[in-house]
Amino acid sequence: MNKQSQLWTLIRLQLLNLYGFNVYRNLKDPKEKKKKFWLGVAYAAVMIVFAFYIGALSFGYVYLGLGDILPAYLIMIFSIIILMFSVFKAGSVIYQRNMYDILASLPIKHSDLVISRFARLYVENVLLTLALMIPAVAVYGALVKPAISFYVIGLVVILFIPFIPITISVFVGSLITAISSRSKHKNLVSIVLSMALVVLVMIGSFGMTGMEGVSIEEVQNMLGMVLGLIGSIYPPAVWLGNAMIQGNYLLCLGCVCGGFALLALVIALVSVTYKKVSMSLYATYAKHDYKMEELKTTSVLKALYVREFKRYFASSVYVTNTIVSPIMGTLAAIGFLFLTPETVMSGFGDMSLPEGFMLNLNVLFPMALATIFCMMPITAVSISMEGKQWWIVKTLPIKTKDFLNSKLLMNMTVIGPFSLLAALIVGIGHKVGLLEMLWLILVPLTAMLFSCVFGQTANLKLAVFDWENEVTIVKQSASAFVGGILPFFVMMVFTMGSLVVPAQFTNWVMLAFCVIVNLITVLLYKKNMKVNLLAL
Repeated sequence: MNKQSQLWTLIRLQLLNLYGFNVYRNLKDPKEKKKKFWLGVAYAAVMIVFAFYIGALSFGYVYLGLGDILPAYLIMIFSIIILMFSVFKAGSVIYQRNMYDILASLPIKHSDLVISRFARLYVENVLLTLALMIPAVAVYGALVKPAISFYVIGLVVILFIPFIPITISVFVGSLITAISSRSKHKNLVSIVLSMALVVLVMIGSFGMTGMEGVSIEEVQNMLGMVLGLIGSIYPPAVWLGNAMIQGNYLLCLGCVCGGFALLALVIALVSVTYKKVSMSLYATYAKHDYKMEELKTTSVLKALYVREFKRYFASSVYVTNTIVSPIMGTLAAIGFLFLTPETVMSGFGDMSLPEGFMLNLNVLFPMALATIFCMMPITAVSISMEGKQWWIVKTLPIKTKDFLNSKLLMNMTVIGPFSLLAALIVGIGHKVGLLEMLWLILVPLTAMLFSCVFGQTANLKLAVFDWENEVTIVKQSASAFVGGILPFFVMMVFTMGSLVVPAQFTNWVMLAFCVIVNLITVLLYKKNMKVNLLAL
């Protein structure tokens, strides 16, 4: 097999089961095939909604005379989103630990492995970018009627948008994996480094403000400033946006060539260290100082609870993708210290609001924390994370209640302290009363418990055990999507509804929220406890 066909074979193998298409095509169970079909329909519906939103946003920008900044703005936004969603899984995709022992015995170049896995990340994201950018280009084209060069360069730009973010993701993910692989406690080091990156990204995103309270007329007179702001965040967005607007083929070509040069450098660096890092990932450390001590017994629930913690912290991908909302909630609580009703109201700009309307922060703070902390509960994927060892769980003499409760308790133990810390930060910072502090604690905890139980419900319905890579379950599975995102939207509805209630009814609103959500949680919990684990 020549080098070119070898590389193409590796790329084809990586893309063969993209989004589970190959699994769906070969499914024999009609019931399972039908379930995956409707999940695909649900994903498509979500994409249509987002595409419609992007189209409406583009229409608004062009209608208000801000069309010149639209391409650069969308390129920057999509690039940041791709970077944030790819950086935590790039290391796992590039260094597929369960495949190295097989591939190591084959005459395959490490650079071909890296390129093929980069291709997988690229194709995943370019399909998403195409689906969301085409409506924006179509709206802009229909309203502005630019030259044909806009569409030619636009197609090149759309295909190029994921390039630099994924290249950066591969470099950062590989760097984190390389550093952690040299440590005795690989997963712990990887988790700490990833969490540090999460915090830095979030702090940076919170600091990307400065256009709040600026009117449309002022923005129209400050297009240069807006482009400068985008350029300070992500310069290639301005270059590519200008290339589209101005029909500058040379500028577009320069960006593409620069991106390929950056990719070549990253692939070379990763390829050189690929074997050493992969072997370090397989290395184990053992101490030969075992001492016989008195054997201790414990309850089934406690044993399963401890087992859940060990499983959770054994995977850096698992931790980094489920600890984001607690960290985000804590940082948001710090940000709330600088908010007053007047500063929040100024963010509405020229929107028409009822006369005398003033935002009630005693409702906003607990509801906002509840909304943030209920995103992506660990339980949304914790059952699927059992993987191919699920048969062991099914053979153990344990009750469904103990098994599910251990996962719920672990989830609440991990995120509960963050919620209490956030409540204390806001409560002490704003010097709230005793009753307001009670709601700051109870409301987020109520939302978190609901999201944990609902996440478990979703995972019981959409459990997948035949996965090859943890990234597939944690970031791309149906249960992660349904159980991780839906509670967030439910809390958003509750939050929006509670903000219009007069301040004198604050305590009643908070009480009603806790009662209603806890009632729903209890009903879901009882339903979960009746599930037959042997049937999964």
